[in-house]
Amino acid sequence: MKQLLPMVLGLASATIISLAAGGLAHAADEKLAAALPDAVRDTGKLNVTISLAYPPMEYSDAGSTELKGFDIDLAKAIAERLGLTAEFQNVEFPQLIPQVVTGRSDLIMTAFSDKVERQTQLDFIDYFKTGNVFYSAADHQGEIKSEADLCGKTVAVATGTSWVTWAENVGKAKCAADKLITVIQIPTQAEHIMQIRQGRAQASVIGLEGLLDLMKQEPGKFYQIGEVGDVNHYGIAFAKANGQLRDAVKGALDAMKADGTYAQILDRYGLKQAAVEEFKINGATK
Repeated sequence: MKQLLPMVLGLASATIISLAAGGLAHAADEKLAAALPDAVRDTGKLNVTISLAYPPMEYSDAGSTELKGFDIDLAKAIAERLGLTAEFQNVEFPQLIPQVVTGRSDLIMTAFSDKVERQTQLDFIDYFKTGNVFYSAADHQGEIKSEADLCGKTVAVATGTSWVTWAENVGKAKCAADKLITVIQIPTQAEHIMQIRQGRAQASVIGLEGLLDLMKQEPGKFYQIGEVGDVNHYGIAFAKANGQLRDAVKGALDAMKADGTYAQILDRYGLKQAAVEEFKINGATK
């Protein structure tokens, strides 16, 4: 859950080769490239709007301007399949939709949720499964194995986020009225972890991709409690008038799923659990 907190390749043939993220060479797909809108194909660029920073989806290392992350690598790979080069424009979160609907960018790809109310302005290709998860430090794994084991315990949650209400609602559904989950609101993940280590909280809440990244960065130190809740999907977003580009991008994604490229990029960031079975257009129902 994202909170409110270049080179040019022309289309010649199916033998166009570019360097994929991670150093793998892929040929542009002539059929997919031919399906692009003329205006996009002629520029040789895919203009992607992002909003930094949200590791492991899109981020830069301290002191560097190099973009990294799952969204970045996937966007580059999609562009290559289409005989294009991805160029990224970083904007504040509230500017994402205006950037696309006014034509200043081709698409949004930045841990941006497909929501019904957004579908009035945008079309989405759902490409990443996310949701809310409880987690804790590994030394609690013997006593806290499920959401029900959190009854009567304290959970640290990011201040002002939808995770607060979600954690409270799980407590109401799983716990007796006199043994609810106590939710404390604290700004940052680092502070949540400190609360757990100091015994002031027994667990916290995070987005699925955030937990997968944390477990990849610090193997064996954290674990997931229960199942992913409030499951939803991040979508690649396009202006309603840009259906031709949307369909070309979906074709590239389908090809990348079929040949394993999609899974390979997910695995690069420890995100296999977030894979979708199929790339749906406007799959959100709420």
